[in-house]
Amino acid sequence: MLKKTMLLALIALMSMLGLAACGDNTPAAATTSAAASCNTTSAAGDILIGLMGPFTGPGATFGTAIKNGAQMAVADVNKACGINGRQVKLIERDDVSKADLGVQGINDLISKEKVFALFGTANTAVGIVQAPIVNQSKIPWVIPVTTGTAITQDVTSTPSYIFRNSMVDSEQAPFAAEYAIKAGYKKIALMSDATAYGQGGHNDVKKALTAANITPVADETYNVPNTEDDMKPVISRIKATGADVIINWGLGAEAGNIRKAQADVNFTIPMIGSWGLALPSYVTLAGNNLANGTLIGETFLQDTPPNTRGADFVTRYKKEYNTDLLNFPSGLAQSYDAMHILLEAMKQPGADTDKSKLRDALENFGTYDGIIKTYTNPWKLSDAKKYHDALGRTDFVMAVWKDGKLVKNQ
Repeated sequence: MLKKTMLLALIALMSMLGLAACGDNTPAAATTSAAASCNTTSAAGDILIGLMGPFTGPGATFGTAIKNGAQMAVADVNKACGINGRQVKLIERDDVSKADLGVQGINDLISKEKVFALFGTANTAVGIVQAPIVNQSKIPWVIPVTTGTAITQDVTSTPSYIFRNSMVDSEQAPFAAEYAIKAGYKKIALMSDATAYGQGGHNDVKKALTAANITPVADETYNVPNTEDDMKPVISRIKATGADVIINWGLGAEAGNIRKAQADVNFTIPMIGSWGLALPSYVTLAGNNLANGTLIGETFLQDTPPNTRGADFVTRYKKEYNTDLLNFPSGLAQSYDAMHILLEAMKQPGADTDKSKLRDALENFGTYDGIIKTYTNPWKLSDAKKYHDALGRTDFVMAVWKDGKLVKNQ
């Protein structure tokens, strides 16, 4: 009897050692399915999340940041046995930066794919038309990139199911305007593209300047797309005003043409841009000589991450994607943190099966140690906080283009 007992104990010990050997040091090829090492069998099945964004087309850099950040966060959670034993699965829809495709994609994810939550969208023009669909469908939506102020303020149905972890133009615009004022610029020219994004940002910048008793010496709207030649007469008009800085609300490609037109008319005064100028297309089109010195508000920079978690993320990203450069680092970081918060909220009782409980869990989230910051009640509403926007001016850092990389402005 004693020998039998000892034999059983030895078998149990060997089993435990075998399990330990399958821990974090297991080669990646052996961990392709977290379900193989976790007890993830669930009658409820996988948790389906709709992943939206411009994964192709002119805004693909935005979409790639959303996708890569989200996938890295999902991989973290699935490797740790998922949400209450359930694996998370992302289902993609590409909007190609077009509003009609954004509507088609979101309707498809909700009606056909039956996703439990939504994540993504990069372009304001797309997000604005998606917002009423989300609120009326009562499906939680976490936005990691698009900045248009009006999106989280949609009131077609209450309470709101829209949550954002990104810069918002109502905060980003004053950040840019206040920087220009503190830097000593006296004659500020305002430029904005004709899209919903550009005009929404234009209004926010004008509001910030008005609050500081400043009237722009020029206020120009330009079409999208444009050419270098299109922009020459616009820049010539601004030059005639004696402007000493331009605040530009638009995207990278158009800004590149603006910068080249400035050089053409010998008027390369500084430019402060919205986050849209963080696109690599800006540097590609303008070239380093003209792009260098352009200032942009950001939330995360690869060379100066705000904490050790951020530094670890940069190291991991470079290794996983075999690159030394994080294109659109703010979008990556915002996406990674936002997806983690969404998945953590699902761990609350009933929040992985009931959309209204997930909405409430997001609004009353608590604390999460992210790579941008430690989030404490990021979407808790109050008299001072009317909308679900997790990031504000205190989270922004002024970045500058320097030889093809966004770095902290000194």
